[in-house]
Amino acid sequence: MSLLSKYVEERTPVLAVFVTPSVSIARVTGTIRISVADGVTPHLIVGKDDGASDQIKFRLSDCEFAYGDFRDATTEDFGANKFEGFLVVASSRGDTLSLFEMKT
Repeated sequence: MSLLSKYVEERTPVLAVFVTPSVSIARVTGTIRISVADGVTPHLIVGKDDGASDQIKFRLSDCEFAYGDFRDATTEDFGANKFEGFLVVASSRGDTLSLFEMKT
């Protein structure tokens, strides 16, 4: 959770990849926000907040978090030259949201 909070506070640009158990996939690039409406479970929102761009909204309830980085990756490995690391958020319903931190 602390890494997720860091991404929000620093407005870190990420590539978000959302995958459902039926293997539906959505991806979007942007910054992360946390939204809490009517005291319900918080939602993580990735994408531009301009009302016109695509966004991914992910419910942060009963989730497990896993972090990885590309320090030991070679340039041929996926993302080694574009991303610092990644955070995977997995819900108890089987949905996963992978957040790839872009190199600056």
